This record gives sequence, C-alpha cells and structure tokens, in this order.
Amino acid sequence: MLNTGIFIFNDIETLDLCGPLEVFSAANFVSENKVFNVFTFAKNQVPVTTINGLSINPSFDFHNLPQPDILIIPGGEGSKKVVEDKKTMSLLDDLFDKSRFTFTVCSGARIAARLGWLKNKEFTTHHTVNDEISTLEPLAIPCKDSRYTDNGKLLTSAGVSAGIDLSFYLLEKISGEVTAEKTAKYMEYTRVDKQDL
Repeated sequence: MLNTGIFIFNDIETLDLCGPLEVFSAANFVSENKVFNVFTFAKNQVPVTTINGLSINPSFDFHNLPQPDILIIPGGEGSKKVVEDKKTMSLLDDLFDKSRFTFTVCSGARIAARLGWLKNKEFTTHHTVNDEISTLEPLAIPCKDSRYTDNGKLLTSAGVSAGIDLSFYLLEKISGEVTAEKTAKYMEYTRVDKQDL
C-alpha cells in the first residue's frame, strides 16, 4: 500500500484537506485491492482546527509518522505560519525528499516555494496567491490558467476544489483510468480537465 499522508495545521482550508482524503479513500472502497493508506499528520498529535471551525484529530505527528509515499500539503491562512516554523519546514523537506509524489493544494504552494521545491518548476495555486508565490520563489513558472501542474515528483493544484481534480489526476496516474472513473462515479463527481479553471 502507498502511505498517503496529508499534513494538517490550524487554519487549514477544509476542502483542501477533505477533497484529496475523499478521493484516495473512495478509491480504496471501489477497488478490490486497497492501494492507499490514507492518514493525517500534524506538528503535534493534538486537535487541529480548520479555517471553518472543524476540529480534526491527526493520526500521527512527525515523531511517529510512517514515511508518506504520497505527501499532500493543503493550504489555507495557516500556511503563512507554517512557513515561519523552521523546524516544521525542515521536517517537511525531509519527507519530500523521500516521497514518491508530493502535491500542494491551493496556498499550500507557499510551503513548496519557501522550501525551494518550485525552483524552475511550473506551479498553480489559488488566484489570490500567485504573486506571493512568485515573490517567494522568483524562478517558479506560474501557470495561472491551469487547474493543476505535473512536474513529475512535484504537483500543484489551484485553489480549494482543484485539489480534488489533482487527486483524480494522480489516482489515474497510479491506478489507471478504470479505477479513477469508478471512484468518480461513486463520488458522483464530474472530473475537470487540467485547463478548465
């Protein structure tokens, strides 16, 4: 199984987290083979509150965390504080190095930019954050009209709901079109093309 770890923090955007979690969990539900071990983790194993007031208990913290094969970094106002936390950023950098895929959702791109992951790489993010990402990493290549980007190991999505579309894209890349379509049908979700922003 692929460890699919979603990093969570206070003032995270709720759908940035819940969208990818639902896609990879639903893929397990519709498949004969359970491919994704989906879990959340935080700096500390204490409840995290989303920007909408939802309280979430992380399954792990950095000390007991299984190495994610797929590392998911959502966004939200709280990402501004994360990028100022040197220890957390260093630990995320280590997880990125050992991951098979890492993707950011929405303003989670702040973290990727600050850590240098976007240097000479294409990115998309929430439309209100594009200029900030370019300031954090001047060598990043903005794709403002893209729903998501694929740089190989590192992928990015535009704002909020776009994390669902990137999750489906990566699901198909890993498990194939049939599984992706079965998952979309189960979720009653119409998939969106890369350029449909």
